[in-house]
Amino acid sequence: MSKRTPLPLAQDISGKTYWRSLNELSGSPDFVDALGREFPPAAFEPPEGVGRRTFLSLMGASLALGGLVGCRRPVEQILPYSRTPEEVIPGKPLFFATALPMMGTAFGVIVESHEGRPTKIEGNPKHPESLGGTTLYIQASILDLYDPDRSKSPREGATEKSWDDAAAFLRTEGDKLRGRSGKGLTILTEAHRSPTLAARLADLRKTLPEARVVRYEPFSRDAAREGARLAFGKPLETTLDLTKARVIVAIDADLFASDGSPLKQGRAFTAGRAVDKDPKAMNRLYSVESTFTITGAAADHRLRIQSRKIPAFAFALATELGKRGVALDPQLLQALNGKSEGLDAKATRHVAAIAADLVANRGQGAVVAGRSLPKEVHGLVHLINLALDNTGKAIRLVAPFDDSREGPEALVELARSIEKGEVETLILLGGNPAFDAPADARFADALAKVPVSVHVSTHVDETSERTRWHLNRAHPLESWSDVRAEDGTASIAQPLIAPLFGGRTDAEVIELLLGGSRTAYDLVRATWLTAEGAKRTEDDFRRALHDGVVAGTQLADEQVTAAAQGAIEALRAFAPAVGEGLEVTFRPDVHAWDGRFANNGWLQELPHPMTKLTWGSAANLSPSTAARLGLKDGDVVTLTGSGASVRIPVLIAPGQADDSVGITIGQGRRAQLRVGHGVGVDTTPLRKSDAFELAGGFSLEKTGEVVELARTQEHFVMEGRPLAREGTLAEFQKDAEFAQKQVHVPPLLSLFKEPNRRQGHAWGMSIDLNACLGCNACVIACQAENNIPVVGADGVRQTREMHWLRIDRYYQGTDPNEPESISQPLPCQHCENAPCEQVCPVAATTHSPEGLNDMAYNRCVGTKYCANNCPYKVRRFNFLEYGQPDSEERKMQFNPNVTVRSRGVMEKCTFCVQRINHAKIDAKREGREHIKDGEIVTACQGACPTQAIVFGDLDDPTSQVAATSASPRGYRLLDEINTKPRVTYLAKIRNKNPELADA
Repeated sequence: MSKRTPLPLAQDISGKTYWRSLNELSGSPDFVDALGREFPPAAFEPPEGVGRRTFLSLMGASLALGGLVGCRRPVEQILPYSRTPEEVIPGKPLFFATALPMMGTAFGVIVESHEGRPTKIEGNPKHPESLGGTTLYIQASILDLYDPDRSKSPREGATEKSWDDAAAFLRTEGDKLRGRSGKGLTILTEAHRSPTLAARLADLRKTLPEARVVRYEPFSRDAAREGARLAFGKPLETTLDLTKARVIVAIDADLFASDGSPLKQGRAFTAGRAVDKDPKAMNRLYSVESTFTITGAAADHRLRIQSRKIPAFAFALATELGKRGVALDPQLLQALNGKSEGLDAKATRHVAAIAADLVANRGQGAVVAGRSLPKEVHGLVHLINLALDNTGKAIRLVAPFDDSREGPEALVELARSIEKGEVETLILLGGNPAFDAPADARFADALAKVPVSVHVSTHVDETSERTRWHLNRAHPLESWSDVRAEDGTASIAQPLIAPLFGGRTDAEVIELLLGGSRTAYDLVRATWLTAEGAKRTEDDFRRALHDGVVAGTQLADEQVTAAAQGAIEALRAFAPAVGEGLEVTFRPDVHAWDGRFANNGWLQELPHPMTKLTWGSAANLSPSTAARLGLKDGDVVTLTGSGASVRIPVLIAPGQADDSVGITIGQGRRAQLRVGHGVGVDTTPLRKSDAFELAGGFSLEKTGEVVELARTQEHFVMEGRPLAREGTLAEFQKDAEFAQKQVHVPPLLSLFKEPNRRQGHAWGMSIDLNACLGCNACVIACQAENNIPVVGADGVRQTREMHWLRIDRYYQGTDPNEPESISQPLPCQHCENAPCEQVCPVAATTHSPEGLNDMAYNRCVGTKYCANNCPYKVRRFNFLEYGQPDSEERKMQFNPNVTVRSRGVMEKCTFCVQRINHAKIDAKREGREHIKDGEIVTACQGACPTQAIVFGDLDDPTSQVAATSASPRGYRLLDEINTKPRVTYLAKIRNKNPELADA
């Protein structure tokens, strides 16, 4: 594609410098050259030597989902299809409430089902953990249900078996164990929160009193619970109600992605930033972290600091609070003497400012310690919150579901017991410890020494390959189960479809081991109609199924008093467990979590919220550290420490702490997974039990190899225009319309008579950048709703990703080590003067009377003129065919209301026109002309945990979208070129502390 001369750009008069990549900030020749092109090379051209009709077979989650056995409904509730259920109307979906356990809690969801085939997940507004929103993992779970690599049957060794064979084996093994009271039996579970499974394990302990039950989670909450034990004398679960916090201090806590319950935390945080209603009530967030997270990006102030210095920061904060009159135990403060050394002047300044802010807002603050911090820091933070009167308000403490340890120590002890010959039978309920166990446990080697081993899992993974028996596990969306959220709220999980491959639940496996024969349905009913509440009736059970919540199950707050002696003694003995050299932090992988989502193509292709990396993993380094070591993006290095080495590419990440290497756990899977096998780097050999979250003394050595990272950060750059706009609270209070004045918009005249774009309805959208966290849930929701394929790592490198909605990540500032950051979702803008429509030679893209920019796929001939003429770069050309849309298996996950596009056509956001038409049909059938506000919810809007996206009729003056679009913070993207977009953005506001104005 030929180069062109960029048009003169409207100037940003805010005085701020925004950039998307280090190349853009430095003005590198490569970036300048790319800017002169309408699109990057290969984005809209076939690769050399490959014709347009070449078929690309991407073996993955978006390919034909082979091996599935058809669509069946749970026999307990719904009739087989020989007699169609009365409630099933072809073309009209049904919705069922259920719950998904994840991240140490549970999220209530509503699942859309078409003729017995679940296709889409939404949040349950009645559930206190989801509040109607979803995470990216919840959205992607629907694809895992149809994963063709899921285990199809039990197997003994390499021999496939039936469940009758497996049941006979389990009963026989149970009889043997009863003869020795369970001696030699160990059950290894994940950190489950199922009352039914807990009841079955309690029965097992009674029947087999010498059996052991061990819990393990690669990213557990052990430190937080043990911190409560140090502070209050008993382990407690911490839940947050940030609606009651004016000042929030996140100490190495990614509140909106991976710590605690991100959905309710994100909703509560943004509820306190509704500046259009009451600017004076705006909360303030401080973030202290080593790796730039979406929490740090949302913060009003972010302190970039090495993770090994974060405990010292917490100690300094406690000391400063004591100096300001906060009633912390004098012995506690004495125990902190000398433990906050090593902080630089900037960190010390933050300590003073944060302490003053917390004291000024007693009872309206929240100091939150991240999951990865040591128990001593958690204990201290608990005592700080208690002394500040935050406990019982923004900080809630409840009884834990299970107070057993679930961190690396439990697994190391189990491995040692196996080595001693104390474990004769090991049953693993889920998890994959052969992959994610601490390296010093040598669990994979120990597993081979157990005489009888059984692994219950959805895939034949690294652990199943080493056990004597593998039992195929049912997916949560095809299981009867139950789960408690972190605050105790219980939900009954009901199946949306009968197990596709005949899998069983963990509770059923324990039932078989104890000689029983009850199904998961029977076990769950027994739990909730007898054991968990004898007063509950059948109507109560059905109401719980309908609502997705068991009424009255939320736990009351635990009343606590300081029992600081334990914390004092622990703090006196505390010493940071890191040495010299580089530090390494271990975090969950955005694309795979702990490895469980590694075979999910949607997640692998989803750009990382901050770095925009897809299809792989990397070692994050700060620009300063990379420059000192002579490293560039994609340089492969040998990372050595903790007695092991791995080869991993480097990613230079703005905002990363100096001499801190951020790596993730979950990639580099060795199991035979057609999507996840070999993607990224397995970093688990570096993770030991005594340095499970943070390790020191590491070194990097350049290998000379260079790989091209599949990153999207520089894709679809809109040429430095002032796009994402933000200001401070002081600026907003001085001039509420400041965002509209950051760009001069001249009088706009059209060359031709413009048609009426508002006939009946004027569909529009508003996106509040003050509420958007950049979490990516909307991107996956759009993909699930609209049958959007994945293209693979090579496709991403060629700028061919197909996402209809992208989230641009902008950095602000001239120092790449210390930037602020803002995210901006970008769907099709549905311009009233759409440049794409003016150049299409076959009228494949046209405007509807209601203002939608429509696409007629069967008219598109693939000229790509429309994409060339789109200033927002939101159109995607389906260059190759990534699946077989006429196969029945592939259709199982597809939304039947959205056309499955073939190759050679242009795709883009439609404002979920299928949902618009559904609402219009319903209104017509009910004899009303008016569509109620809120009746249409787009996929991105429904998924957003913070309600940043609002959709509706702009011509309805009572609609929410009309009100939000009229906000003084509102502006339209590139309004100066007279495209008249239907999407209004609301500028981001930061509540700066005057004491840190220039920090």
